[in-house]
Amino acid sequence: MRLLDSLDKIILFVAGLFLFVPGFDNAAEIATILVATTALGLITYFDHAGPRAVIGIVYSILILSVPTLSLFQPVVLYGVHEKRLSPWTILLLLPAAFFGTEPVFIVILGLIALWLKERTELYAKQKTDYQALHDSKRELEQTAKRQNQILLEKQDGELHLATLDERNRIAREIHDHVGHQLSSALLQVGALLVTDPGNQSLLTLKKTLNLAMDNIRKSVHNLFEDSIQLKDQIQKLVDAFTLCDIHLNASLEDVPETPVKYALIAVVKEALSNVIKHSNATRVEIALIEHPGFYQLIVSDNGNPNPASGDEGIGLKNIQHRIESLEGHFRVRRDRGFELFITVPKNQKKE
Repeated sequence: MRLLDSLDKIILFVAGLFLFVPGFDNAAEIATILVATTALGLITYFDHAGPRAVIGIVYSILILSVPTLSLFQPVVLYGVHEKRLSPWTILLLLPAAFFGTEPVFIVILGLIALWLKERTELYAKQKTDYQALHDSKRELEQTAKRQNQILLEKQDGELHLATLDERNRIAREIHDHVGHQLSSALLQVGALLVTDPGNQSLLTLKKTLNLAMDNIRKSVHNLFEDSIQLKDQIQKLVDAFTLCDIHLNASLEDVPETPVKYALIAVVKEALSNVIKHSNATRVEIALIEHPGFYQLIVSDNGNPNPASGDEGIGLKNIQHRIESLEGHFRVRRDRGFELFITVPKNQKKE
């Protein structure tokens, strides 16, 4: 807008100067150009309509004493004019129309100045609206992109959970159906061997059934282990906790060993149970972080510190024994709330 505004002012000023030059016959009339230039500079300097309007009124009054100032009234009118001041701005042309030089031409040029200003303001408004629309479009695109990313991550998470649930279901079905049928077959073969202990075919069948049973146990055990994800299980405990605000920060890259996995889940469950039973906390923080050589678990709340009660002490003792059995470290702090700090080394032997 500034470029277009400046161009319009230059055109109007040059038009006034073009009318002024033929009548220029003494150096004193340089003052007219200086007054017009000063008025235009002040109008351009001030941002608010009030000072510009005052300058326009003063300039119009000066035309009564110096008629040649009317030649530059259109450019002054251009600087003063605003859409909401349209009826009042036109009145500034009256001194030039009745007392100015070349009144007809000045009135026509003044109306052209008003039209130019209206056009420039409209262009500026359209440009601003377009920029705002463009920014809104970009913001909506970014928001849609983030929402799509969140949706994809949520779908991936739901698919992962569904896969784990399906593995768990298969493990239960194998254990409940196939495992029981193999156990029944082994009992029947055992009963037949009581009456015929030397039957080689029965001995071979029993050996095969025992081998199949061992393989079934291993498969069920592996499926069940894979279906238990440490981060997901702790997230379920967090989601089920409704006593107060709770925040989980979990950073895991590798899958912890089975004993560590079960121990940390049990610790979080016991810690949240203690908060429910013994704490007046309004916020609980859980941090589960994997380091190069160990796993770190911190459970803290902002409740008032108090000595451990009997039930709480037993629960903490159980946690301590479980962690120490994994060669880990256990620490409790009670100042500024309650904090349970645990570290467990990696590379635990699987049970």
